[in-house]
Amino acid sequence: METDLIPQLSLEERDRRYRNVRDEMARRGIDVLLLPANSGRWEQLQADSRYLSSIGGFATEIFTVFPREGEPTAYVFNRAAWWKRVQRWVGDVRDGRNQWAENAIERLKELGFDSGTIGISGLSGLFRAPEGIIPYTTVAKVQEHFPRAKIVNATEMMQQVRAVKSAEEIALLERSAALIERMIATMRDTARPSITDRDLYAAMTQTMLAGGGELPTLFFIGSGPEIAQSSFVPTSRKLAGGDRIVNEIEAKIAGYAAQAVAPLSLGEPAAEYRSMVELSAECFHAILAAMRPGATFGALFDMYTATIERAGGGKYSWSHPVMHARGLGDDGPALLGDRDLERFRKIELQTGMVFILKPQVRATSGKGRASIGDTVVVTERGARRLGTRELKLLVTK
Repeated sequence: METDLIPQLSLEERDRRYRNVRDEMARRGIDVLLLPANSGRWEQLQADSRYLSSIGGFATEIFTVFPREGEPTAYVFNRAAWWKRVQRWVGDVRDGRNQWAENAIERLKELGFDSGTIGISGLSGLFRAPEGIIPYTTVAKVQEHFPRAKIVNATEMMQQVRAVKSAEEIALLERSAALIERMIATMRDTARPSITDRDLYAAMTQTMLAGGGELPTLFFIGSGPEIAQSSFVPTSRKLAGGDRIVNEIEAKIAGYAAQAVAPLSLGEPAAEYRSMVELSAECFHAILAAMRPGATFGALFDMYTATIERAGGGKYSWSHPVMHARGLGDDGPALLGDRDLERFRKIELQTGMVFILKPQVRATSGKGRASIGDTVVVTERGARRLGTRELKLLVTK
């Protein structure tokens, strides 16, 4: 077994997770979990499967069958032998050939399952996939083969289990944050008139991969004289003096992705744009200071709006998103829009929660908008940044 080839979490971390998940399964009467494969949204949508298998990265599809008693089984599309060799969490790794229903039925029969409760994570209710991520035919075939089984949605259970990060998870996110700052330094050193967005993206991606990061990962950049939002796809547009470069930058380490927002100006920026970035940073520090265990999302949002109203003098307003959880994938809770504020206003922060905090500032008149941000972790004494760079607009000559 060659377990030093890719970043790994410890067996102690595996055992901690298995205990926590099985305790929740027992409390909810779930006999076995099905954790679907889905490499969508930069592989964010199969976080639960990776959480209990440690397998993933570079769009590896992984379907995990996790019983309350007995050993878990991980099905990958193919090359199961490679995954057996490079990871140490799961001994039973099989080629599934994307026949997920057949795979699940096979393993359930081996476990002696006939009737009871099957929990499916991702059946519905993920933050960025509210309608679910498992095919209808997979669920229907499992139900057909086990007509006496009860199928329940285990999405919320897994979200709650994953919301509070362990010391090992936070350590991976710190490594991610450090790698992101190396990517930001590459951006600062590489960005100049005449190169393209694609050139800049390639240079930053090379830094990420050379530093131990993995693909796919959410990483957006966009450029233009008054651009307010990054692009999903890097383009062949050539940078020019006076451009802004806006971004959302992630780098995964063993699947764990911190995030940063680091705007850059090619040459001296317009005074209003600099003011909006500075106000975003002021909001960041005000919210960070209020992020303590027991603080509610509603209180943090009120701090955000009050800071803009006080410091902006009526020239600026707030905009979503404000903050959302960081971790292995589609993590929660989140403040992505008004619906999330209604849903999570009373939820309290807990020690070990990790978020990207990126307050957006809008011009009251016009279309101007700016944001800056970094990943933060809630500790017993308050919250702290995972990054170390100065939180300010980057300006190149």
